[in-house]
Amino acid sequence: MKVNKNLRAIVRKFFSQWTNPICVIYGNPNTGKTDTSLLMVEIGKAEGVLDYFASNIETYGHGERITNLEDLKFWFKNQIGRKCYILDEAGNYLFSREALSRLNRELIKTAMLVRKFHAHFIFILQDLSHLDEFKDSELTGMIIKKKLIGNEYVAVIELKGYPYQIKVRNMPKTSIPFNTLDISPFTLEREIEESEVELKGLPSKVAYLYAKCGNFSVIARELKKEDGKEWKMMQVKRLLQKYLRETLRIEVKRGRPKKQISENEEKT
Repeated sequence: MKVNKNLRAIVRKFFSQWTNPICVIYGNPNTGKTDTSLLMVEIGKAEGVLDYFASNIETYGHGERITNLEDLKFWFKNQIGRKCYILDEAGNYLFSREALSRLNRELIKTAMLVRKFHAHFIFILQDLSHLDEFKDSELTGMIIKKKLIGNEYVAVIELKGYPYQIKVRNMPKTSIPFNTLDISPFTLEREIEESEVELKGLPSKVAYLYAKCGNFSVIARELKKEDGKEWKMMQVKRLLQKYLRETLRIEVKRGRPKKQISENEEKT
């Protein structure tokens, strides 16, 4: 892949530092924002400043696809090496109408700690009104504006530490395949698939259903569909409690017994 030497230098500089680990890519629809994000990690790996990348974009086995915060936190903590996560449609998850939603809070908290894991974030913004949230952030190290001028894709780059904007013309396309029409989902927790769960009896069934919907009345209706029996919410709750009791009844690891003090020792 032939890449402008200035663009290689910019990407290398961004991924070589941890103080400002966030890059924001924004622009109008169909200006190649997703393409540019994948090009960045591709260059980073080629330049030897990035080891791994993951995203909520379907890239058909290139990198790792992570579509929830639970798995992303695990990946950040346990994937050894220099890594980057691309969050497509970031504005939908970082700046939702429910500003105090748990996903919103936890995602922002994760972004603040990402440098501790030798990691970077690339946020792709569809709603340009959200750009102001990043412009003055101390965590933002790079802002890229994508423009389509005629048939040419142009990137206007602001890199922290550089006193002027950098304009890159003839932006090459990434060689990483991706589906431009695919929805890039991102949720708080990993969705539990029934095939992943080994169900052992009714308490386990209730626990599985509760993990999916968190509603006792919905679970009661599901159970009724299966056995025709009328279930009350309190019965469902007791089955869940039984499952928790059985699951948490674990053997306590015991250390050596404490030395007992004899009567003679107490007196002295």
